Amino acid sequence: MKRSVKSCRGFTLLEVMVALAILATAFVAVLKLHADSVEMIIASRTHTSAAQLAQFKMTEVEIQGLENLRLLSGEFSELAPDYGWKISVEPTPLMDWNKVTVTVTNRYMRQGGEYQLTEYILSRKQEPQPANPSTMTPPGTVSSPTRGRQGS
Repeated sequence: MKRSVKSCRGFTLLEVMVALAILATAFVAVLKLHADSVEMIIASRTHTSAAQLAQFKMTEVEIQGLENLRLLSGEFSELAPDYGWKISVEPTPLMDWNKVTVTVTNRYMRQGGEYQLTEYILSRKQEPQPANPSTMTPPGTVSSPTRGRQGS
């Protein structure tokens, strides 16, 4: 008994080509999703680092006080070499309160490489210091005038 060519089992070249086209399309879609997820991970890490660095710089401003603020911009150097910072201080309508904004930027990010942290900080007024600290009276004591002797 002879078999005909049409009764042979197997795939035709056309079926194989269609299957490969479907697999290639699916593979490209998976690669695109993977690339997007890697990009989102990098952006998330950059944003998190910028937030931590902004909080670090804001804490320095709070500890030093606005009066002792020397630099308004700079880089984090060894701590984070890809990041720079800028501080802006704006007065507010409320007396002695200032709006302080710390902006941290990543110089290599095209989009979303900037993070801003804003706080309202009370200005510390410098207390007048006495000329001679030995003349200060301890808290809670009352100073009384001394009487000198008159005559001899």
